[in-house]
Amino acid sequence: MIRKGDIQWWVLEAKKHPESAPTIIEELAKRLAELDAENERLRGEVIRLQRCTLAATESAEVSALQEKVATLQALLDGEVSSEPSVVFLSNRLKSARLPLSQVQRLAREARPVLGRQAMLAVSRLLLAHPHDELLLLTSQGRGLKALPTSIPTLVEGGDWPTADDQELATGERVTAAMAVAAPPRFWTVVTRRGYVRQLLRIDFDRRVERGDQLLESPFSNDAPVALVNGDRGDLLLVTRWGKGVRFPQRAIEGQGSVALELEPDDEIVAALPLLSDTNILVVTAAGYAIRRNMARLEARSRPGGAGRTLIQAFDVLGAFPCEPEDQLLYLTYSGKLTLVSADDIPPYTRSSKGARVRTFDRDPAVAVASVPGTL
Repeated sequence: MIRKGDIQWWVLEAKKHPESAPTIIEELAKRLAELDAENERLRGEVIRLQRCTLAATESAEVSALQEKVATLQALLDGEVSSEPSVVFLSNRLKSARLPLSQVQRLAREARPVLGRQAMLAVSRLLLAHPHDELLLLTSQGRGLKALPTSIPTLVEGGDWPTADDQELATGERVTAAMAVAAPPRFWTVVTRRGYVRQLLRIDFDRRVERGDQLLESPFSNDAPVALVNGDRGDLLLVTRWGKGVRFPQRAIEGQGSVALELEPDDEIVAALPLLSDTNILVVTAAGYAIRRNMARLEARSRPGGAGRTLIQAFDVLGAFPCEPEDQLLYLTYSGKLTLVSADDIPPYTRSSKGARVRTFDRDPAVAVASVPGTL
């Protein structure tokens, strides 16, 4: 490496001893030649590594695309049902699915969908179509991918059909899951303590493929809890204690931003992209729900500050975009399913505890999902 001090020394020496100038120039040329050769070697090494990384990434992407194509072909050939399924997930990556029609029947009959031991491990449920891709986030900040068709069908009232997946390390658990039909250009990752960061999809996919951490939060033990379409619009975060904050996703700093100030015992439980001033549903484990129009929650110019109260509760389970024919699907501690129509939840213009849509006093809800009415 040639330092600035070296150049100054050579100039001074040439001025003091003009007869030594040719020798200094020869030594300098020799050193520059060595540096140029080293630079070319390093350039070649970088290109080789980039090609290796690109080949590995492309190979993984090709495999994933081939699997998707196979699923779509099976749908076209009638070998796989096009009916959406409800996917049940444990925090240790146990998984199972049931066709939506079967889930609706079990809800009407008030029959347990899982046995008591299996229910102890349930962490979330979501609706997925056969052609979707499941994206999972873990407590160690890693991302995982799966296809709904690769998840085994659940036996009613029984245990999980699969054992723990070895992809998870000791102590690692699933902290977020979503079904994706068409991935966006940008993903917004949200952590439990309200740290948010945007990633290009190609960068996100490479980190997932390599098993790298998706983001590094400034808070200790801060796991990602949500993944949001980050292409456009505002970001809405909802906390366990019913607080909310809204701001443009373009305002998130390149290295990430702290979205809001949280009480020590509070945490983020839901994150939504808001493309317009739509209605949302905020639901609690005790069976209360509130429907609010987001036009009344003005977007801040940038992340930060305290949240505003959306619902007076300390047990918020989730928040969802709301259309008139949508339904909420609750899963209770005893393994029973309950469906609630969005029409049963009146609109609210200010903070309140919401409407009681179901009584869960002796059998609290442990998970909730939204079932669109346009299926």
